[in-house]
Amino acid sequence: MIGELLGLDGRRLPGDRPLGEIGIDSLTAAQLSVEVEERTGVTIPLERFLGEETLQDLVRELESRDTQRAGA
Repeated sequence: MIGELLGLDGRRLPGDRPLGEIGIDSLTAAQLSVEVEERTGVTIPLERFLGEETLQDLVRELESRDTQRAGA
């Protein structure tokens, strides 16, 4: 999703760099927040896309929430 919104044409995103460093701005963060919620049902505040969070951090959280829902 992030690569699509940033127009990276399938190039791999660095999972260990803060998302703001790879080109996410406030508009992209808002789009991602909505897109993630629509696709996964998980709400991630757009501020998290602009802070020091990495792609790995967000993936871990989504996986954790998915595991919690599966166990419920």
